[in-house]
Amino acid sequence: MSTLAYAQFTTKREEAAPSTSTSSSPPGVKTYVDALAALVPSEVLALHALILSVTTSITDGTTEITAPGTLQWAFVGLIFLSIALYVAPRFLAKKLDRLDWLRMAIPPLAFVGWTMLQRSTAFDAVFPMLPEAARTVSALFLGVFLGLLAAALAYKADQSQPQAST
Repeated sequence: MSTLAYAQFTTKREEAAPSTSTSSSPPGVKTYVDALAALVPSEVLALHALILSVTTSITDGTTEITAPGTLQWAFVGLIFLSIALYVAPRFLAKKLDRLDWLRMAIPPLAFVGWTMLQRSTAFDAVFPMLPEAARTVSALFLGVFLGLLAAALAYKADQSQPQAST
């Protein structure tokens, strides 16, 4: 989905009358759509794929990180970019609230989870020694936790009174 969409869903839910944003008021979708948008930060995942194309090489079916320093910086940069992609629309709409501290953490953590589940990613440049089993199981639990958190926060936004712009 999209981190930008996640921010927009949150804004629309908070602008709607309580308990109407999943049906009759915008965004008009169930809260699991927010969770999907939060858990698939497509903007940073796409950039990550492009970055991998210039920082790795494949020889005889084996992927090698050819620019580990660049890939480490890219990993950190993509984390901060995913935060900015959530905060910017909320800030511009003058809708930032205390729960946004939790919401803005979901896309970057989801990005980290995605890179943990795949092999030969920017995560490998930062944490090359993490065992595969621990990495995979941690990412799976992280995904479940983030999905539940995103859905709960969407439900909370759906139940809230409309916010006035600040």
